[in-house]
Amino acid sequence: MKRIIPHIPNITAAAFVQFVAVVVLVSAFLLTGCSENELPGDENTDTNHTIFAIEVSDGGYAPAAGEKPDTRATENDYTTQFTAGDKIGVFAVKNGAIVDGVNNLCLVATAETDAGDGSLVWKTEGGETPIIPAGAAYYAYYPWQSHDKIAGKVNALATGVDDFFADLVKNWAPSTNQGTYTDYTGSDLMIASGTPSGKSLSFSMQHKMALVVIDLPKTKYKLTNASGDVRDYTADGAPDTKFNGFTPYRMSDGTYRYLIKPAATEKLSGSYTNATSATAEWEFEASVTAGQYGKYAIDSGTIIEKTHQLQAGDFFMKDGTLLGKGETPTEAQQAACIGIVYWVGDITGEDPLLKRDKPGCIHGLVVSLWDMPAPDNGNVRMTWTYGGYEYVDDWLRSTTWMGGNSRPDDFSSIQVTDKMQGYANTIALKEYNNYVESESEDGYGPEGNKRVKPVKGLDAFQNSHPAPSNSSGWYWPSVYELQYVCWGQGNRQGIKGWNEILNPQIQKVRGSNVFGTFGYWSSTEVSDNSNYAWWLNFRVGNVNYNGYKDGPIYRVRPLLAF
Repeated sequence: MKRIIPHIPNITAAAFVQFVAVVVLVSAFLLTGCSENELPGDENTDTNHTIFAIEVSDGGYAPAAGEKPDTRATENDYTTQFTAGDKIGVFAVKNGAIVDGVNNLCLVATAETDAGDGSLVWKTEGGETPIIPAGAAYYAYYPWQSHDKIAGKVNALATGVDDFFADLVKNWAPSTNQGTYTDYTGSDLMIASGTPSGKSLSFSMQHKMALVVIDLPKTKYKLTNASGDVRDYTADGAPDTKFNGFTPYRMSDGTYRYLIKPAATEKLSGSYTNATSATAEWEFEASVTAGQYGKYAIDSGTIIEKTHQLQAGDFFMKDGTLLGKGETPTEAQQAACIGIVYWVGDITGEDPLLKRDKPGCIHGLVVSLWDMPAPDNGNVRMTWTYGGYEYVDDWLRSTTWMGGNSRPDDFSSIQVTDKMQGYANTIALKEYNNYVESESEDGYGPEGNKRVKPVKGLDAFQNSHPAPSNSSGWYWPSVYELQYVCWGQGNRQGIKGWNEILNPQIQKVRGSNVFGTFGYWSSTEVSDNSNYAWWLNFRVGNVNYNGYKDGPIYRVRPLLAF
């Protein structure tokens, strides 16, 4: 599904921005350098058909009339990026009739394995390069709908894209539940017409719904701990946030997005807990034009100041707010909870990448409410690699990372067993996977079995359970971090951490996964055998060094620092 990277100006009145997306279909000939005779499925000489591979990009949002333009860099931050698995529907029309084979043709965004750089091509559901008839009118829409849902909602006699999709747009009804990324993007109808040029076909996508952006007050905490230390901490949102009759999608910057029918006046309301611990009700009427967004700042972006004693067992919410260990979360708080605080303190002195990337994460560590599914089959048990193995540490000490993500001089090993450096380990292992996928020898390549499996599931986990923007984001714990999940902070053995502190709290949140007597992988590699990684036996609390990377299947429980 498409990933949206937001930048929203700090304003309190509604602002509107026109959206123009550019979808470029590039021929397989240009992408791969193959001769025309080498193109798949092009053995015949039928000049009425052309073979296309598809690359999708976004032109970004532009400031509305009357708005102060952002800098060019800021504008580029507010873009839409299609990712693997997204589906569009394509039509070709000739002589007032839709062409057989290109009648709601489903095209799927697919990673371009040959490029090795994460670029996408668009293929049929069967994985084939699409064959599009030449000399036709072309129309596309997102997200793809099944044939029974699209039937009767397009007009082959239309002379333009708006007429072609008029009935689809008229009957499109955004869901009132847009709480997950899938549900949110599933309501975001876009349409386009195409103009061919040689073997290229360009679409300029238009959003046909209207977007409401809700900016709630932020919470500034004075956090105290058992030692009497006091530290400031600002969360992305307000406590006890509720929405009446609708569920928006929470972005990583703390704002909420909700799609509505354009030009309709829709009354939206909700509540939150203010600085005096009272319930603050809010309500506004949203009326936004198609392809634009309106931003509504609740109570002018008020800062709520609270004092909170931070301790293991506190509930951690998706907007970064906290609920005390002794509280019983309401249904709304359960829906907002993503983890439990299990360790209080500053680990940035042990993790150089965390200190560099997220220097404000000095308050504590949170363990997720859920085990992470494997990236390939959804099972919560997985091997450490895809079957091959080598010393990742040998690569790490001598490598130059890709994409300008430089490695600090004081981080050169993922074999360290006495530091809380899971964030750094995770970044390193992602870079290692990039390296493996870019090479071609045995065990390497896009499907190479030396790839490390758990880190490939973290992006999907973050999409399913978004972490606050001022946190580290979810990462794979080091063995030192993982042992305290099992033992409990201050202990050197046992199972008190998960059995007496975490599970009683996790059980209060519906839909979560309590810990059991399972094995859990760490992101720490063993130093004396290239096929070993550290894991913990949660049945008795033992730390084990002999986890074969290609053998046993253990679980992974992500953490975050805040």
